[in-house]
Amino acid sequence: MARRNRVDGLAGALAAIGRIPQAAREARTETLNDWADRVLDTAEERVPQDKGELWEALDQKVTEQYGRAEVGVWDEDELEYAYYVEKGTSSMPDQPYLVPAFEEHRAAVPRTYRAAFRRHMGEAAGP
Repeated sequence: MARRNRVDGLAGALAAIGRIPQAAREARTETLNDWADRVLDTAEERVPQDKGELWEALDQKVTEQYGRAEVGVWDEDELEYAYYVEKGTSSMPDQPYLVPAFEEHRAAVPRTYRAAFRRHMGEAAGP
């Protein structure tokens, strides 16, 4: 059963409405960071670790301003190899690690966001 905060009167309703933009931004940032952390952890578990260089090249970027989270390889020395490992070549089978990590955690994003938004709306309400 969902817990609902009680809002008394017009002033309370207006105050709650005023909290929405900040709570939404904070929830979005929290969700993006949570998603990126989980995807990175899963990708690191799945990536072949022959020499460990590709594993070390995996990283995440969260851009709060644009609401974007990315997980991947940005090291130019490892970028081409990262693609070949993920997609395979004519002489090497594919060993997907990024796409499965994205897929594993994609469905949880809306639920994570809703929970974070509710928390931030509740925190903003104060005592």
